[in-house]
Formats: sequence, C-alpha cells, structure tokens
Amino acid sequence: MKTTSKLFLIGVKQVSKDGMIFILVPAPFLVGVVFKFVIPYMNTVLQDKLSLSIQPWYGFFDSLLICLASMLTAMITAFLLLEERDERIIEFYQITPTGGYTYLLARIGIPMGYAYVVTVFSASIFCISGISAVTVLMSSLVSTLAGIFLAMMMVSLAENRVEGLALSKIMGISLAGLPLVWFVSEPYLYLFAFLPSFWIGRLVKEGADPVVFLCGLLISLFFIVCFTGKFNRRLE
Repeated sequence: MKTTSKLFLIGVKQVSKDGMIFILVPAPFLVGVVFKFVIPYMNTVLQDKLSLSIQPWYGFFDSLLICLASMLTAMITAFLLLEERDERIIEFYQITPTGGYTYLLARIGIPMGYAYVVTVFSASIFCISGISAVTVLMSSLVSTLAGIFLAMMMVSLAENRVEGLALSKIMGISLAGLPLVWFVSEPYLYLFAFLPSFWIGRLVKEGADPVVFLCGLLISLFFIVCFTGKFNRRLE
C-alpha cells in the first residue's frame, strides 16, 4: 500500500502542473452551488412569470450532480494514463512492483475513491430534490463505478492523448440514460438501460430500490472488466 500511495502522490503532482486539468477538481462544488441556488430561483421566476414549475425535474439536476465528480475524475485519470503511455513511462512501471493492478489502483482506484467521497459530500449539501441519504450513497457508488468504466474505456480505446481528447468529448453520451428516466415513457426509456447513468437516474427518481441498485452495479462492473482486460492486453 505504501508503494501505491507514493505512485498516487506522483500522479497528483503531475496533475497539479496542468492548469486545464486541475481546474476540474473543484468543478463539482461550483456546479453544486449553481444547482442549489440558481435552479430554485429560476423555478420561482418561472412560477411568477409563466405559472410554470420545474420542481418535478429537480431530481434530474441532482442526478447530473451525482454523475459529475466521477466523470471529471475519470477524465483526469485517463489523461494522466495516456500521457504516461505516450512518454513510455508506463512501460517502466510495468517492470517494477508498481506495475499491473497496483498501477491501476494508484491511477484510477484511489482517485475514484476520492470521487465517491466528493459525490456523497456534494450531493448531501447541494441536492434540491430531497433524496434520502441511502439513495445518495447508492447512486454515488454506481456513479463511481461508472467513472472507472469511462476511464478504462478511454485508455483502452485511445492510442494517445489526442484521441483521448476526442473520446472525452463524446463521454457525455454516457449520460444519455439520465434524461430518458424523466422525459421518456415506458418501454422506450429502456433503450439506454445498458448505461449506468440510466440506473443512477432511476435511483434518484424512485428512491433506494435494491434491484435498481444491483442492476447499476452489475452493468458498471461488466464494462470495467471488459475494458480493463482490453487495457492489460495492450500492455502485453
């Protein structure tokens, strides 16, 4: 664990030198503040001016907030891995005790653990739909695993940082499952049930349903296993 911690701290130093990436770290809190105060204010204005309320869709904004920290952390970790692969640093790590799953734990596991804590903390403070603490914990865990899947997808499919940047731009597609939960009726909303975001949206909208939670976990784990295997094969 000591070796993993050292490798993690090396990654933190590398990220801190890149301003464009480092600015993503406080982003969940900044967005949380906007959602907490701006969305209710907009609802009040719409009710006064147009007799229209967006309160039924507060859960949609909360689900976006819950997905944000893991997605941004996934982007940061993926770019770091791609940079180290471009510079062939990763090849050095693979022939030392820090290689293999120790490397992935330091580069993705620990950062995504941080993302889970941030998600729970920000959702507990900034959520506006009144979801329960259990729902926050469940949906945050699915979101964190989804972030690991997205990070592994980027580093296993992209050849370099340029391709990684292109993939990060379409990462938003992974959130397509969220709006379907609120704006599409059955059975059509299940078209994107293969995305973890769909089950995050279901948890936020319907509460701490253990079946929904399990579906989100299993789908996320399936993608993690697939893309981790692909990543490891590329290193062989």
